[in-house]
Amino acid sequence: MLIVYSGDETLVELCMDLFVKEDTVKQLSGKNNLNSLQITGKDILIIDFEFCREKDLPQIICPALVLVTVPVNAQAMRLLRRGIRAYGNRHMHEENLRQAVSALKAGQIWLPPAIINRMITALPSNKNEKKDDTWLKELSSREAEVAKWLVNGLSNREISEKMFISIRTVKAHLTSIFKKTGCHNRLELATRMK
Repeated sequence: MLIVYSGDETLVELCMDLFVKEDTVKQLSGKNNLNSLQITGKDILIIDFEFCREKDLPQIICPALVLVTVPVNAQAMRLLRRGIRAYGNRHMHEENLRQAVSALKAGQIWLPPAIINRMITALPSNKNEKKDDTWLKELSSREAEVAKWLVNGLSNREISEKMFISIRTVKAHLTSIFKKTGCHNRLELATRMK
């Protein structure tokens, strides 16, 4: 079941339209409902922070997406530590909302690209450890260049500008890189490379 905790009828209707074919969608509003809700680990919870404060969050036992007006890196990190698995703008594009819910269903984390890029940039380099870069040899020279820029925290648009290629081509290179390396996302690839 997909549970939407929000009093915003527009958001609730959007979730109904996007997910009703594959899930039962239920709306909740009011602080007491969230704390007393009978949730299973198979449910997906979408929490609208326009109607709930961070300090009012109960213990999270199911995959949950928090929607805020302006995503902030520090808040994203606090919520990840509390068990929230997805975080984003409450006015995000429909496709991004669909991706976030799909990621939760697959047991993955979903964050806005800007926050992921900040996390990648903040990763320390392991200069003392001997690196095993043999898996990088499977990449073409252009894929290796895309991977290098990704590890430096650049967005797809910034990579396309640096390499003088389209964003679509960057995405194609990333798909190939993920397939060849077995990494599932940008953060996993950056962690492995650093």
